[in-house]
Amino acid sequence: MIFLNLALAGIRLGLNCAKLVKGGFLMIIHIYAKVSLC
Repeated sequence: MIFLNLALAGIRLGLNCAKLVKGGFLMIIHIYAKVSLC
Protein backbone atom coordinates (compact mmCIF):
# COMPACT_ATOMS: atom_id res chain seq x y z
CA MET A 1 0.00 0.00 0.00
CA ILE A 2 2.83 2.41 0.91
CA PHE A 3 4.64 1.43 -2.31
CA LEU A 4 1.50 2.24 -4.33
CA ASN A 5 1.26 5.69 -2.76
CA LEU A 6 4.94 6.34 -3.52
CA ALA A 7 4.45 5.20 -7.11
CA LEU A 8 1.45 7.52 -7.55
CA ALA A 9 3.36 10.43 -6.00
CA GLY A 10 6.28 9.75 -8.35
CA ILE A 11 4.00 9.66 -11.40
CA ARG A 12 2.32 12.89 -10.32
CA LEU A 13 5.72 14.54 -9.83
CA GLY A 14 6.86 13.30 -13.24
CA LEU A 15 3.76 14.75 -14.92
CA ASN A 16 4.28 18.11 -13.20
CA CYS A 17 7.91 18.17 -14.37
CA ALA A 18 6.83 17.30 -17.92
CA LYS A 19 4.30 20.17 -17.86
CA LEU A 20 6.95 22.61 -16.62
CA VAL A 21 9.42 21.51 -19.30
CA LYS A 22 6.75 21.74 -22.00
CA GLY A 23 5.67 25.18 -20.75
CA GLY A 24 9.25 26.44 -20.70
CA PHE A 25 9.86 25.06 -24.19
CA LEU A 26 6.74 26.80 -25.53
CA MET A 27 7.81 30.06 -23.87
CA ILE A 28 11.24 29.86 -25.54
CA ILE A 29 9.63 29.23 -28.95
CA HIS A 30 7.23 32.14 -28.38
CA ILE A 31 10.04 34.54 -27.42
CA TYR A 32 12.21 33.31 -30.31
CA ALA A 33 9.34 33.87 -32.77
CA LYS A 34 8.83 37.44 -31.47
CA VAL A 35 12.55 38.23 -31.75
CA SER A 36 12.90 36.79 -35.25
CA LEU A 37 9.79 38.68 -36.47
CA CYS A 38 11.24 41.99 -35.22
